Amino acid sequence: MNILKSSVILILISVSLFSSAGTCAEMYSPYEIDEIVGKKRPDFSADDLSGKSVSLSSFEGRPILLNFWATWCPVCREERPHLNSLYKEYKNKGLVIIAVSTDRSPQHVKTFLRKIPMEFVILHDGNKRASEAYGVYSLPTSFLIDSKGVIKHKLMGAINWTDSGPRKMIDELMQTNSSTGLQKTEKKKY
Repeated sequence: MNILKSSVILILISVSLFSSAGTCAEMYSPYEIDEIVGKKRPDFSADDLSGKSVSLSSFEGRPILLNFWATWCPVCREERPHLNSLYKEYKNKGLVIIAVSTDRSPQHVKTFLRKIPMEFVILHDGNKRASEAYGVYSLPTSFLIDSKGVIKHKLMGAINWTDSGPRKMIDELMQTNSSTGLQKTEKKKY
């Protein structure tokens, strides 16, 4: 009798696990992230490290490199110096780099930035709304968004932004900026 009860309990647990796994797989489909390329970028708001809410739409009309990352992610940490180099080269040409941290606490990000400072915009996505809007399921993930707000490229994994391939994509993004008649915009905080 005990074997029968144990078998029934085991079957119920298995059915429960498999049915919830299906729900998770539907919620976080890796294919959804590909559907976003070529479309208008989703807007979101997230806090900067001083606690001020910043919306992506506040950068309207400017080309954007949007990078999702976390301090606990080793390849994300590898990518930071490349983003810093890219920012130094392109900041006066109008490129906006926004690094959206998915860390649980902004304090982790502040501690990390004391060791590896970054000059570009850092936002904290504590509620994961920005990550969900972009279908981000692995880190780092970056999006290149043109000055019209259209997502041109999605890149997953650490990118050496100083290499010729990624540099070419950035240059094309900047060309789109020039061809739309948008000139270098005034440097503003957000």
